Amino acid sequence: MKNAIMAGAEQDAWVIGDIWRGEMQVSEMRHYLQPMATYKLLCENLDHNFIIPEGYSWEALTSNGIDFGKKMFIAFQELESMNPSLKDVFTITDFTRFQDDLSLYKVADTVLNRQSYCRESYDDSSPLTGTVTRYLEGLFEAFVSREGVYGGEVSSPKSITTLLPRLLDITSGTISDHASGISGFLIEAYKYAQLNQSEVSLYGQEINAQTRAMGILNLIIHGMYHEVADVKLGNTITNPQWKDEEGQLMKFDGILVSPPFAVSNWGYEEAEKDVYGRFRYGLPSRAYGDMAFVLHSVASLKKDGKAVIVVPHGVLQRGASEAKIRANLIQENLIEAVIGLPSNLFIGTGIPVAVLIINKSKPESLKDRILFINAEDGFGKAMRNQNVLRESDIEDIVDAYHNLKPIDGYSRIVPISELSENDWSLHPLRYFEKAEVSSKIGKTNINRKKYEQSDLPKITLGNIAEVERGLNPTKNETDDIESTHYLVNLVDVQEGKIIADELKGVVLGPKRARDYELESGDILLSSRGTMLKMTVVTPEDLKEKPLVFSQNFLRIRVSNFAQYEPHYIKAFLESPIGQYYLQAYQRGTTVTVLSHRDVASIKLPNLTIEKQREIAEMLLQSDEAYHTAIELARKVHEQSYKDSYQLMGISDSFVEIN
Repeated sequence: MKNAIMAGAEQDAWVIGDIWRGEMQVSEMRHYLQPMATYKLLCENLDHNFIIPEGYSWEALTSNGIDFGKKMFIAFQELESMNPSLKDVFTITDFTRFQDDLSLYKVADTVLNRQSYCRESYDDSSPLTGTVTRYLEGLFEAFVSREGVYGGEVSSPKSITTLLPRLLDITSGTISDHASGISGFLIEAYKYAQLNQSEVSLYGQEINAQTRAMGILNLIIHGMYHEVADVKLGNTITNPQWKDEEGQLMKFDGILVSPPFAVSNWGYEEAEKDVYGRFRYGLPSRAYGDMAFVLHSVASLKKDGKAVIVVPHGVLQRGASEAKIRANLIQENLIEAVIGLPSNLFIGTGIPVAVLIINKSKPESLKDRILFINAEDGFGKAMRNQNVLRESDIEDIVDAYHNLKPIDGYSRIVPISELSENDWSLHPLRYFEKAEVSSKIGKTNINRKKYEQSDLPKITLGNIAEVERGLNPTKNETDDIESTHYLVNLVDVQEGKIIADELKGVVLGPKRARDYELESGDILLSSRGTMLKMTVVTPEDLKEKPLVFSQNFLRIRVSNFAQYEPHYIKAFLESPIGQYYLQAYQRGTTVTVLSHRDVASIKLPNLTIEKQREIAEMLLQSDEAYHTAIELARKVHEQSYKDSYQLMGISDSFVEIN
């Protein structure tokens, strides 16, 4: 037996990428590499039940590169013919499409054949966690990380696939993933059961045929297909595949799933006619399919089953129909815990996510209560723009969940009555007295309850001002030459001021103009993106031409200037308390957005107009003094350099350009 662990997966991935560069897209490379590597693995090991077609051993196929792609494809066809469970797994990728398939052979000969895949040749021969499997995991993960958004769609981060089975904590029975991607959750669930000397049966469903094939290849590599795990093809919402003998949804002991975020074409019309009883708690929004997967999970659990689901924050706080669904699930005692996770965990998107835990057999101590864990700050850096849950972060979450530990600022048990007061929001930040936000004075810890329960008189913003979303100009309305108005977009607001230099022109009719024209005293608040911008429109801003505001802004228009000062409202929204509410209300998946209704619901101190004006004047003077001091310092700094060049004797050798 060899005494060395196979290494070099990352380096091999770079070599393969160099060989195939120009032949195919990065997102295609794994589709060719994985079937080849898996076939080599099957040929070089006997610890499986698949029949290898005679005359098509890996050694014979790679003896020369003549018509290599065609030979591989024929071998795959024969393999699938002799093993019906492999239908459309190896042949999903067309190896015959290359006119010059030398690059395929080069990868097989110089990289895959660099070392043996025979498990018995290494110290750890386990198909599930052994040396060869770990090498192949590393090789394929290197390509997933380079696929960007596509890689993130088919594969959850390693730290997430490690965390969820520990939260589920099921070591026997049946476990399902109805958006199984490349089978990461199924594999980790099996590892968890094996670690506890137990067995589970695993069931997956995947909508994309190519992704399903890659997932099954992944299961084969781990020695799991199809005795332990199986994955069916189909749309979980419109065409669920796992059913019992009576045609009803199959029930599982556990569910692990990370559904696609914010899918719009999810099957709303079919859900209206659903025959499986999945939408008895309500019909989700037509625009977002996340909640449909949550309800499918609820319907697919046994009477004592548990589901652990990765969801974007929108699922936790959207209004209308989804608020009613959350209320029903909460009041039925189905939601056991909500765990807020850090942002930037997923490849290709920086959105924050949470773990929603459904438990049909909640412990008595959580009856009419829900455990909230705020784990947003517990992470390490995998790379510049990628965060990762460290082992210590995972252990903290699992410990707080399983032991129902109340930890100040990290975990607490919240009664249903408090959830009701918060419009059935499940956003973790709503339920911690302290939350860290950045503001004009730096990072601060917010005690929301202390503010809301204080004797300070408060007024709801929507009662003193109109909050409206901006204009989305049509193609016909975009015209710089014949424009009737200038459009203020996100890029046009810098450091609290409208920068007029680059404003784009639009042509608007009288009605559209009335709806979106800005007036002096209007407050603009950015409604898209994580960076919040604000400005108060001044008479100077409106001198050149009338202004309108884009859909990326909310306009806050005070109804009575004799009672409310716009600069005071802006000052409150920029305060630590105001920033807390604005950040807590941000929703979305790919891009975060602020709802005009949420902003209108914010309560601010109801001070006298004299006190408001005093605060506004103080801050305006302070801002002006600050910018004047900075400008003076800049000029002194610049003059010092000019003086130094004079002393060097080089001043006459260059001319400044304005």
